[in-house]
Amino acid sequence: MTDGGLGPWTDDLSARERVREIATTLTEPRSVEWVREEAQVSAWQTAKDELEMLVEFEQLQAVDGDDGNTKYAPNYQLRYFSELTELINAHTREELREEIADIQSELDEWKAEFEIESRDELEATLTGDGLDTTAIRKRNRVLRRWERYENNKRLLKHALELYDDARELYPGRHDTSESSVSLSH
Repeated sequence: MTDGGLGPWTDDLSARERVREIATTLTEPRSVEWVREEAQVSAWQTAKDELEMLVEFEQLQAVDGDDGNTKYAPNYQLRYFSELTELINAHTREELREEIADIQSELDEWKAEFEIESRDELEATLTGDGLDTTAIRKRNRVLRRWERYENNKRLLKHALELYDDARELYPGRHDTSESSVSLSH
């Protein structure tokens, strides 16, 4: 990002707003300096202050870096609950159930295609004799998708478990029959 600049989306943003934009999209722990450079902020202290404020409001978490300096990481717990809330508010129970069925259908197809019963069994086939590079890469792609599908399925399960309670806490958001967004893809 720093080589080509941030682009037009930052034209109307202050330095602090650019830091927030970068920080709230982190996928791994990053240093103040990394965030400062990505946000193209000249003052290190401005970036540090904004990151500390995000920690205070639990948008980020401060973690010890391997170099002994503080790094800033996503608040995975908050993100998970935000995803749950979004699923519950944007989809009907039927849509969530259907998505679970679609995911299971895909998993069942892979089980039949590779003659295995689990993701671990598929992973064990990677070192099998007779597999060429193309076959190994295909299995690696399937393994990544399988893992993502399992995570999505777990998230959908939790959304269904919390559905009624969450809907009671958010009155007026009961009709979502217009939604038809695919959740797993």
